[in-house]
Amino acid sequence: MSERLVGTAEEAAPRTVLFVHNAGLLARCFDGGGHDLLVTVQQAARRPAQSPHGLWWLCPMEDPKQTPSLDGRTVEVVDRATEWAVLDTLFLKGLKAAATVGA
Repeated sequence: MSERLVGTAEEAAPRTVLFVHNAGLLARCFDGGGHDLLVTVQQAARRPAQSPHGLWWLCPMEDPKQTPSLDGRTVEVVDRATEWAVLDTLFLKGLKAAATVGA
């Protein structure tokens, strides 16, 4: 599956950023390759010369202060300042404002 994700990014365009959501299946298959897939795609996204160029991995959480997880399995974050964004109202308003300026 990592080949499929990376292949999709490579076919789309240079510097493609993946947005992954509904990824709970990876947690359910954590020991059977889900963890390896997650780590492989994360590591590729951290290297500018590799695809994908970037990665948004949506991890819905009830408490934004908790470590990101998928179905109770921790999603590793190397640097909270650069690899973790809480999509709260303020963050979403900022995205909307940036999109309005760029339009």
